[in-house]
Amino acid sequence: MKHVNTHHFLLAAALTLTVACNDSSSTSTSTTDSTSTMTAKVDTAMKDIKEGAQNVAADVKNAVDGNPDSNFVVKATVANMEELRIIQEGLDKGTDKDMKGHAKMMLADHKKLGTTVKGYSTKKSYMLPDNDGGKGDDAVASLNKNTKGKDWDKAWADKMVDGHKDAIDLFEKYQDKVKDADLKAMITNTLPTLHSHLDMMKQLQDKLGK
Repeated sequence: MKHVNTHHFLLAAALTLTVACNDSSSTSTSTTDSTSTMTAKVDTAMKDIKEGAQNVAADVKNAVDGNPDSNFVVKATVANMEELRIIQEGLDKGTDKDMKGHAKMMLADHKKLGTTVKGYSTKKSYMLPDNDGGKGDDAVASLNKNTKGKDWDKAWADKMVDGHKDAIDLFEKYQDKVKDADLKAMITNTLPTLHSHLDMMKQLQDKLGK
């Protein structure tokens, strides 16, 4: 029977264990590297999806909002034409002396505003509507439905107050939205006149309501 060299046996066992450990360490490192790579790819994919969603949202917003400058001049033109229609009706049918004087002054201011906006739009090649879509006629029809005399004058003043509040809201909303410096200056220069009209109409409203 052959004698087994214990020393050689232990040495072989140690070498086997070392190789096994090294293989295990290599496998573990490989697995860790693979996981890190996969995580990085997922993070990159999620980032791309997020950026893509943000770009789509921006495209949709731009499609809806369009050019804020051209949007404003179109909306301002429609609102101004409606105001002009109601103001003219006040001149034609109003009975209060102060009311007619205020209407005459506002008519001149709103015509000037319309000319200014039209000139700017022509310069920038913006298309403007030819009419207010019947809004002014509808307002006048409502005004003429059930009122006469002082009651008509009071109803007219009420519409002027509401109309100028809406106009001020529109101008203030776009004051920080528009990009063109000339248009921004136009809005800034027009707002005091609109506020003056509103204050004047509120005073007339109080007077006629007594």
